[in-house]
Amino acid sequence: MSSTGTVLPTGSLRIAVFTHDTFGLGHVRRCLHIVRSLAARRPDSSILFLTGSPALHLFRSLPPNVDMIKIPTVVKTGAKAFRPPHLQIPIVELAGLRRGIMLEAVRGFGPDVFLVDNFPLGSQGELYAILQELHRTRCRTVLGLRDVLDTPEAVRADWERQGMHEILDRYYDRILVYGMREVFDVGESYGLAPQVSRRVRYCGYVTDDGPVGDVDASGVVPTPFVMATGGGGGDAFPLLQTFVRALPSLPELPVLIVTGPLMSETLRTKLAKTVNGRSSVIVRDYLPDLRGYLARAAAVVSMCGYNTAAEIVATRARAVVAPRTWQYGEHSRRHTAGAEGEQLLRARALARLGLVDCIEPGDLNPERLAEHVRTLLGAGAPPHTELDLGGRERVVDHLLETNQSLSGGSHGCD
Repeated sequence: MSSTGTVLPTGSLRIAVFTHDTFGLGHVRRCLHIVRSLAARRPDSSILFLTGSPALHLFRSLPPNVDMIKIPTVVKTGAKAFRPPHLQIPIVELAGLRRGIMLEAVRGFGPDVFLVDNFPLGSQGELYAILQELHRTRCRTVLGLRDVLDTPEAVRADWERQGMHEILDRYYDRILVYGMREVFDVGESYGLAPQVSRRVRYCGYVTDDGPVGDVDASGVVPTPFVMATGGGGGDAFPLLQTFVRALPSLPELPVLIVTGPLMSETLRTKLAKTVNGRSSVIVRDYLPDLRGYLARAAAVVSMCGYNTAAEIVATRARAVVAPRTWQYGEHSRRHTAGAEGEQLLRARALARLGLVDCIEPGDLNPERLAEHVRTLLGAGAPPHTELDLGGRERVVDHLLETNQSLSGGSHGCD
């Protein structure tokens, strides 16, 4: 009993959620969607959110039964390079600091379920000791995977190098895919062993299912308007610069450019100079209700990251996507950097379904982009999608079911 006579909820369900945070906003946004639904469904639960994201201030306050531990931030600067953006210490020391904080937090919290977002070992193997320790407890470990990670060849090679198939088999009780098998078959594409494939559940796409804001009343931009969005913004400059250069070839309409909060001040200033004071062009680094603008825009230009793509489909936006095909953090040397196929595979799949227009790699230039936008301005809304957009609630279903159905059983249950 507390001093006020309130019974403390010592036996309530405890869920820990970890999200990878080395670049962009996508992972933390997706996890927060899930956390909020989980908290609403089980208000008697206690949810501990672990992340190093530097952009948590951009998101609304957490539910009352959720708390957060902010671990030191690490950012990805290339295909396999990392650095501390704030603490002036070696990356090896930072990795050890993150690992130690999370291990002690998980030990002290004692979760019933541990959800890991997209990266089975976190950054630089930081989750390995946690997974080993939880394997000796009754906690259920769940891996949530994006619909597409990368090309099958790249993922298979990377997982083989890291011994990831053994990690998945030994330490993860469930694998939840935030997508559809019909769009991308994770088990077949990435060569999962039969006993691991049996633990895979396809949940559909995770989107924000709250009400769409009133864009007309916001006063940010008059309608109709053309919109270009850079997602988190860290790699958006090449596309947004191309879009600005395409503006003279487009009809005279108001234009809204959302750079993303992670675009550097240097690149944001450079983009503003390219806009060159056009009064009809409004530039914002972040809008809290991006979905409302996607839904009202006469045409949308974007890359094809998971969250933006899902919101484009959910709002039936008229969109042309130019998928990023270089590694995170390497846009300044994208012509020589290693390739990444995640966004391209997603963009092509959505284009086959008639849900977006897709500009293929190498075809992005102001003239081609203007041509696509002019076509969208004369087109109707995309067809009603057959994509499963109920992933947010279905992930919660599976997390609660995993806790119940595997309670007391051995780890790695099929």
